[in-house]
Amino acid sequence: MAGKTTKSMQTKYKIFRVVFMALFLVIVANMFYLQIIKHDEYEGAALNQQTQDTEIAAKRGNILDRSGNEIAISASAYKVVLTPKNLKTDADREKVAHFLSETLSLDYEKVLGMTQKKLEYLEVKRRIESEEKDQVVNFLAENSDYASAIGVAEDPKRYYPHRNLLSSVIGFVGDDLQGLSGLESAYDNYLSGTPGKIISAKTAGGVSLPFTYEKYIEAENGCNINLTIDIEMQYFLEKHIDNARVEHNVQNRVAGIIMDVKTGEVLAMSTKPDFDPNDPFTISDEIVLSALAAENPVGSENYWNAYNSMVKSLWTNKLCEQYEPGSTFKILTSAMALEEGLVSLTETFNCTGALQIAGNTIHCHKRDGHGVETFKEGLSNSCNPVFMELSSRIGYEKFYNYITVFGLRDKTNAGVPGEQTGYHYRLADMNVVDLATSSFGQGFKITPLQLISAVCSVANDGKYMQPYIIKSITDSKGNIVVSNTPKVIKQTVSEKTSEILCEYLEYAVIQGKKAYLEGYKIGGKTGTSEKLDSGNEEARIASFIGIAPADDPQICVLVVVDEPNSEVQYGSYIAAPLAKDILADSMKHLNIEPDYSEGTPQVSVPAVVGEPVEAAKKAMTDLGLKVEISGTGEKVTYQIPGDGKVLPAGSTVMLYKGEEETVYSTTVPDVFGKTAAEWNRDILNSGLNIQISGGNIGTPGVVAKSQSPQGGTSVEKGTVVTVTFE
Repeated sequence: MAGKTTKSMQTKYKIFRVVFMALFLVIVANMFYLQIIKHDEYEGAALNQQTQDTEIAAKRGNILDRSGNEIAISASAYKVVLTPKNLKTDADREKVAHFLSETLSLDYEKVLGMTQKKLEYLEVKRRIESEEKDQVVNFLAENSDYASAIGVAEDPKRYYPHRNLLSSVIGFVGDDLQGLSGLESAYDNYLSGTPGKIISAKTAGGVSLPFTYEKYIEAENGCNINLTIDIEMQYFLEKHIDNARVEHNVQNRVAGIIMDVKTGEVLAMSTKPDFDPNDPFTISDEIVLSALAAENPVGSENYWNAYNSMVKSLWTNKLCEQYEPGSTFKILTSAMALEEGLVSLTETFNCTGALQIAGNTIHCHKRDGHGVETFKEGLSNSCNPVFMELSSRIGYEKFYNYITVFGLRDKTNAGVPGEQTGYHYRLADMNVVDLATSSFGQGFKITPLQLISAVCSVANDGKYMQPYIIKSITDSKGNIVVSNTPKVIKQTVSEKTSEILCEYLEYAVIQGKKAYLEGYKIGGKTGTSEKLDSGNEEARIASFIGIAPADDPQICVLVVVDEPNSEVQYGSYIAAPLAKDILADSMKHLNIEPDYSEGTPQVSVPAVVGEPVEAAKKAMTDLGLKVEISGTGEKVTYQIPGDGKVLPAGSTVMLYKGEEETVYSTTVPDVFGKTAAEWNRDILNSGLNIQISGGNIGTPGVVAKSQSPQGGTSVEKGTVVTVTFE
């Protein structure tokens, strides 16, 4: 019996040991699961119970121009936050709701609803100014019991002090300061910085412990971006292209860019109309709003759909979008032919007004033809048959290869957001018509940024500089993170080809007159391209690309006027005068003095009294003269200077209209002893014209020795002042 009892006890003991070991393993496994597998989760939960994190916003980096002028900055602002679970009574909730709603101009019921939530963090209002912030701080100083429920934290806001300036390039940020378009988006990682934290201990009841229990992790502010943009050049570029938009009733925006030929730096870049990045979802341009209202009833669903679509289009940078360059591309076709030795400078071509290419009649813009002309004259005349002949000599393969050499298939990687690639025919698909039309910039697409980069290389002794808009990026301590300097990427053409083309482009401007700038050597080429895929046979793009000074190019200007709604749509009538105004301001800004040593083309003023005003204006501008119109009426009743007077090209003729014209007078400045640059400036600023008498005014030391009329004389605006110098 005893043996049986012992055996039974042993069996029970074994069972107990097995059960105990099983329980032990379960406990160990559970501890492993809790402490190892779920460690991070439970540690986070424990920390959340024991600590409270308050985020410290990082200051977004600034965007500056090349001289340090602020274009996009983070201004000081604050936010009011709430820990509603720390408000224990209804009376507390009502008091806080009353104060915050009145101080922050918020709806009382909405704020009261916030105070009733059992949450640790709620944003009551963001981006408040210092005055509102101070009121909240003073309230907490007087009501310390609410310090655990109401907080004030820094909440920087983005501010663009120059409003629309450079907006299609800069872009804008959202409410959370994240970049949404332009440079703000493309360089968001650099600009945004890293938020900091205040980690504070709290009691089981959720009340924060004293300051000694806090840990402060400093925010790391974003980097500053320093652009190559010159803010003064940006201002006058935008002024001139916006004026052209209004004058020519442009339907699809105007764009312009100024680039440093020798470095590849983008000095100015704009598309008009654009937007104010301080309020990017609102259209403020009256012309755009009028056009939208003309299409659909204001307030209708169709109106708002069109409005929202227009808002997004105004954010884009036209200089990065594809277009057909038209005759501005003839600069590059010329470079190909010269570089390959396929054209002689003395040979002649005969333009009859059209060429037959594979059964297709392709016209010159001058339908009755230019007749016999040299290559230099063909470029100046923008003669399509000359360039179709050159392209046939160049051939498919070389033409195709040069498209690549000039960088027209790839992005320029200039650092400008939204850049597209160029499009041209595949070599295997190109036919003889494609080759012919490509020679004058039709049938394929590139971007204005690609074109100006390529033309700069032709003007820069063939050196293709890496274009760039980011000069440097520096961190919050001033350390350089990114730095860009001028860099030669490749040689596109020889120095000899560059020299010939710069001379020929200057000749083209002198002959064309519309971009001629007295005292300066300007080289350039106009373009008028058809928008073949627009569905509108009348749609045109007028453009001009120019270099200055032509004998030592410093800058290149490209303007693109997309669908001018005017009687004349040619680039020579619309884009060339626009570029001339930009070049004039650029030369002055860069302190490049005019040189009158080689004389100026002379023009005989036509008689226009009795002519319709617009016809009279066209007669003058066709000769390269400027016009100022005064009075009311449809016909010219008086002009200064009168007909037959010989003036330098670029001079101004005053036209008066109406029966009772008011002739404006001005005082002749005294220019005795002044240099050419000084007396030229003084006389032109007085609304007068200049006639030069004497020797070579480009000789150092030459000054004015006499003038007629004399200084101090009151004369009519437009009067010619003859200056003799020695």
